[in-house]
Amino acid sequence: MSRLGPRDATSPLERERSASIRLAAERLAAFVGSTADGVEAAARAAEAALRGAVSSGAGVERVSAELELSPRALRAIVDGSVRLRSLHPDARLRPS
Repeated sequence: MSRLGPRDATSPLERERSASIRLAAERLAAFVGSTADGVEAAARAAEAALRGAVSSGAGVERVSAELELSPRALRAIVDGSVRLRSLHPDARLRPS
């Protein structure tokens, strides 16, 4: 009998995808909580993490579902047609 326990059924690729989604969630939360001093860097980091999560193979539908973002908004952020900073919850931190 093996002492290693049950075999982990999650593939390395799936673990990588899940990790990229978690990173995107963390970066998105940091962006939402950002202040004037760090909003631009937080927006860039979150945009990069969102692109990374989608390009990991997880896809727009899964990433949007796990992050509770609309697929349309996520696509717009990932393709660069909408800057994340323009969506900041604090209107004072949005670009003018």
